Amino acid sequence: MPTLMGRTKRAEHPQTPGAAPQASSSGPMDGFLQTPLGSSRDAHGSKMAPVSPASLSSDQEQPTLADIGAEIRRLASNMVTKADLQSLTSSLTASLTSAVTALRTDMEAQGSRIQALETQAQTMRRQTSAADTALTRQGNMLLALRRHVEDLDNGSHRSNIRVRGVPDQEGTENAEALLTGLFRQILGGEAPAEIRFERAHRALRP
Repeated sequence: MPTLMGRTKRAEHPQTPGAAPQASSSGPMDGFLQTPLGSSRDAHGSKMAPVSPASLSSDQEQPTLADIGAEIRRLASNMVTKADLQSLTSSLTASLTSAVTALRTDMEAQGSRIQALETQAQTMRRQTSAADTALTRQGNMLLALRRHVEDLDNGSHRSNIRVRGVPDQEGTENAEALLTGLFRQILGGEAPAEIRFERAHRALRP
């Protein structure tokens, strides 16, 4: 009886030496840990795990050194070099120099125009001052001329000659001829060839 029970127990739970127990559940690493169906050990009895198709495909997808070198060369060719920086610096320097030169030229031209305007303003101030002086002098001259004319007018009135005893029959239109003959008789041979009168008329008072 004991012998039969022992055999029956081993038959219910057979174990194979070196065999891995079966996993009760599947996971993401099963493809690397489990041996695919139909695979066997090599002829020399190697104990290394066989290579799975997933690992083979992942090895084939990795880039090679040549690909990495080509990518590095491509990235390096697109990077800014020292020559590019020097060219950009030279271009910026030339642009700034040109702009500063144009600005300096414009400022010098404006300075020249401002100086010309200041000179013209000074000239106009001198001319205005001279014109004011001339106007003042002309005003004084006009005032002096006016006084002289008034004096001459007053003197002309003082030089009037009154002739009395002229008959009333003689009209004003014949007064100049009458006075010419009268003065010729008075002056005699000293009378000029032509005696001119500015005005001859009868006086309204005796």
